[in-house]
Amino acid sequence: METLLNVSLPFFGLIFLGYGAGHTRLITPQAYLGLNAFVIWFALPAMLFVKMASAPVFEAFDPRFVAAYTGAGLLAYGIIVSLSRLLFPQLSWGQRAVQGMGASFGNVGFMGLPILVTLFGDAAVLPAVLVIVFDHIILIPLTTAIIEGSGGGQASLGAILRKVGIGMARNPLIVSTFAGLIWGLTGLQLPVPADALLKLLADASAPCALFALGLTLAGRPLSHGLEQVTLTTIGKLAVHPILVWMLAVYVLHLDPFLTAVAVIQASMPTAANVYILATTQNVFVERTSSTILVSTAIATVTVSAFMVLFTAY
Repeated sequence: METLLNVSLPFFGLIFLGYGAGHTRLITPQAYLGLNAFVIWFALPAMLFVKMASAPVFEAFDPRFVAAYTGAGLLAYGIIVSLSRLLFPQLSWGQRAVQGMGASFGNVGFMGLPILVTLFGDAAVLPAVLVIVFDHIILIPLTTAIIEGSGGGQASLGAILRKVGIGMARNPLIVSTFAGLIWGLTGLQLPVPADALLKLLADASAPCALFALGLTLAGRPLSHGLEQVTLTTIGKLAVHPILVWMLAVYVLHLDPFLTAVAVIQASMPTAANVYILATTQNVFVERTSSTILVSTAIATVTVSAFMVLFTAY
């Protein structure tokens, strides 16, 4: 309960403050775009660079953690796609793929990373960042390939991989992660002014990211097709974290700390990246937007519950 009061409520309070500011138009859409750009291009990359530059990567890396999270994500993806085929036969395979991605690609950057750093300190940075990287490496190419292969496009596999590679090379979170890792391997210290600047930006990342997330939700009205939205939301908020827990504990025997990090990351609501991909491919756009809104609203309860359950490691 102390975790709920001290961490969960302030974090979700920031999201609701952002939502209120956007809903009442106290902050305009133009201002939101500026705040969002600051978070994506400056604040979060600075935090990732600083944390990764000092992370004991090779000592702390555990392939079982990656296997637990990624394996459970792919299982959740497959389960939701299969259920969607059974329940909604009118949908295309491309639409089902977007549902599957919505059930396995969580908001691990904007929400998960700041929450875990607050909960567990710098020890959680490396595993939390690994989730971000592997989600991009696996789920985006997989979903893009299914959409293209099901008639949503005519691109070859090489073109799909090239497009995904370019997207990752332009993603500031991915770039800053690897830049910090490389800098850390050199053993060099940042100049004092540069270090102070990056830490100022890093300190702004959590409040600005969560407030910007609330602003984003204010502009996402609910659309029809709530049955499909409900399926994806259940997949993301319940199926995915439970599968991660089962794989981590009963199959791969992860230690309690890494299990907690993996499960809490998996409990995060559907990420905006899924909406970006849906918009780019023009597939399932309205329902994906609704899924982000609904899953984030319900996550105020479910993520808090997982935090309480898994912080007594």
